[in-house]
Amino acid sequence: MTEPEDRVAFRFDGVRYEGRAGIPVGIALYAAGVKTLGRHEVDGAPRGLYCLIGQCFECRVLVHGRTVERACLLPLTADLDIRPLSVEPPLPTHPGRSARA
Repeated sequence: MTEPEDRVAFRFDGVRYEGRAGIPVGIALYAAGVKTLGRHEVDGAPRGLYCLIGQCFECRVLVHGRTVERACLLPLTADLDIRPLSVEPPLPTHPGRSARA
């Protein structure tokens, strides 16, 4: 017999989702179908989950207006207000990279 999951509500970019309390925020978002967590500050490329162990910083988001550098490690709790972390407009391009609009 399995125990019932503790479901909690949270928001990402203004949209309400539900997830299992305690799992990483990045995993809860991925399970809800959210693959893009923000945009790269240089070329605007999508950012999302990559390493899942807190080493790459690709899953940075804003939680209640504060930067969280590792959504892959942050436990999901009720009523989190999560926003994409993006810089608008993208910064000037780095040599060897093309700018995206």
